[in-house]
Amino acid sequence: MASSLTAEQLKRIERNRVEAMRRMALRQRRERDKDTAGNSNCLTATPNPTTSNGAIKAEVMLRSESKTLDPSNKASVASGAKTGAVELLTAKDQDMASSDLATPKYIITYRDESQPSTSVQSIASKDKDCKVCPLLSPVKRPPIVSPVYNRRSTVNVSFKLIDSKSFQVHFTPFNQSVVSVFKAIPSKIYVPEIRAWSFPLEDIYAVEKALHALNDVSLEIEKISDYAVKALLTYGKSNVGMNEPNLEKHIDKTLVDALFPYQRRGVIYGVMKRGRLLLADEMGLGKSIQALGIARYFKYDWPLLIICPSSVKFSWLNQFESFLPDVDNIIIIEKGSDRLPVKKTKQTVVIMSYDLMVSKQSHLVEYDFKAVIFDESHLLKDGNAQRTKVATNISKRALRVILLTGTPALSRPAELFSQIRIIDSKMFPNYRDFAFRYCDGKQGKYSFEAKGCTNSDELGIILTGSIMLRRLKKDVLNDIPVKRREIVYLTDDSIYTNIAKLREAKAAYTGAKDNDTRQQRLVEYYYETGIAKAKSITRYIIDHYFYEGAPKKKLLVFAHHQVVLDMISMDVAKKGLRSIRIDGATVSRSRDEQCRLFQENDDVVVAVLSITAAGIGITLTAASVVVFAELHWNPGTLKQAEDRAHRLGQKDSVFVQYLIAKGTADDVLWPLIQKKLDILHSCKLSSDTYRDTNSVQTTMGPESGGLEDHFPRIKRIRSTRE
Repeated sequence: MASSLTAEQLKRIERNRVEAMRRMALRQRRERDKDTAGNSNCLTATPNPTTSNGAIKAEVMLRSESKTLDPSNKASVASGAKTGAVELLTAKDQDMASSDLATPKYIITYRDESQPSTSVQSIASKDKDCKVCPLLSPVKRPPIVSPVYNRRSTVNVSFKLIDSKSFQVHFTPFNQSVVSVFKAIPSKIYVPEIRAWSFPLEDIYAVEKALHALNDVSLEIEKISDYAVKALLTYGKSNVGMNEPNLEKHIDKTLVDALFPYQRRGVIYGVMKRGRLLLADEMGLGKSIQALGIARYFKYDWPLLIICPSSVKFSWLNQFESFLPDVDNIIIIEKGSDRLPVKKTKQTVVIMSYDLMVSKQSHLVEYDFKAVIFDESHLLKDGNAQRTKVATNISKRALRVILLTGTPALSRPAELFSQIRIIDSKMFPNYRDFAFRYCDGKQGKYSFEAKGCTNSDELGIILTGSIMLRRLKKDVLNDIPVKRREIVYLTDDSIYTNIAKLREAKAAYTGAKDNDTRQQRLVEYYYETGIAKAKSITRYIIDHYFYEGAPKKKLLVFAHHQVVLDMISMDVAKKGLRSIRIDGATVSRSRDEQCRLFQENDDVVVAVLSITAAGIGITLTAASVVVFAELHWNPGTLKQAEDRAHRLGQKDSVFVQYLIAKGTADDVLWPLIQKKLDILHSCKLSSDTYRDTNSVQTTMGPESGGLEDHFPRIKRIRSTRE
């Protein structure tokens, strides 16, 4: 307990004590002729407990009334020197096993070559713990006092997860009792390289109990969250003895046959988690088709509810057309007045946006969906948001809940809490406990703050061992093609803001009476389509690739019309993203400089490119994503543009997206492109005519399925879906 005295008061007390000792020694000198003791003696003193480290230094000098003792002065020594010194020494034989709060003692040794007085001997006899020291030569230095604390050292013990099935224990300083505890547990493994002990996770409570039973050791234990341990043990036991599910028996053949190997493993994982999981594969690895596979395995729990951003509602519809064509009762809720289907069967699907989910929450709760998919679930990161509360309420009633996100935000774990709770409310029942452990939680000036990241490795192990599946492209490169394509249907309202011009252009095109006029009107329709799509395109790019916390990627964005290129460049700049631009007005030297900047500067993340001007002759392999804002009626031109990223030097799989808007010229251009590809595919290229037939056939010949595999028909898409 800290003293209430000031430093000056403590110094004054110390000076008074030293002076009292000096006077006592003088009295003893005057009585020495009467003393008969022949040995040096010691007396015990209690120090000021508030002095730092107990390092009290006190000078207790014995002085003669006439002269100071001089060892070289034999006469003075022989006659009984008039002076000496008192030295304070530490007692080495204190019992270190006694209480931590025991009062430390100091040993004062009187040193003199003359015989000490009997009064000193008598003082020593009063304290049984006092030790008699041998006769020493006179000492002219101040005595040094060191405290002897009867302290029991504290051992710091830290528990750390290695993976979902085992943990390690580190401790410092070394303590034999702790080692004995670990040795007594049969499953222990000592890891000498890191001086740690490893155990199976199921033994964690046995280890903790054995440590707490140590009465002779003071322990400071840093444990793993009890909730997390219980979750890992529960999920681990739930899979014990469970056979691998038979996908072919429960899922439509059209979907199973379209799965890549890693996607098949993902579906199996989801089924073994009984349809409640966070699927967090990196963007472009096909989370949607995996989610459909998992949900379809539990088709007897349908109708299925899909909640997604408004911009991808029709992309989900296209997934069903491609992979589950037998599902024939698909309802897209586009406005608040739209009703939920009356018919409840295993062929019924409802697709709606997050905003409409909130506005129709009472109807959804009443409908009582048992299978739900939340696409882009990072939109549920705010636990106080209304959409998160509604999603949580819906999930409580559902048996199967699948969350999809390309960014699980492990670096900002506070954003994961609400998503975890939607899947399993028992894993982390208390937000503050979660925040203290994983979010650097603390009380701020005005409110509780949880903006940091702590113990992220542990959290990652807990999630992957219980509810989360996360794969990166680099983890599955052997399972995916070097280039994958996807069609994205844009449904943003901004496309139809100026619907009058679009309708006028469409009417002019469809009303043309000859081919020349028809071609001219198509060009005009194409132009109006580009302008109509521009805002929606940039919104899609930013929302899907450059949202807060998104993994860093570089994109190539291709368009045809200057006005569209201008609008994309402007919106990208407004977002604060650095970009380059190459179009027909870019001179040759500038093209090279722009390409080098994009390739070498990590801060330059977008390349805005003209399909025709930048589609050949440049290398932009720093990008792994290619987005086509507009189509082009020549499929060869599109493929050349794709290959700006997909070429020698590319170390990643290239993901290509075509952004299409229904009710625009895209409805004309896309079938036109497919028709041209069918004609190319029907041509049998002969080795007698073309030297490079073999190399062409590897990408477009009959053995690989032809070019339509690269530019598939809308209802035959086999590429990975997002």
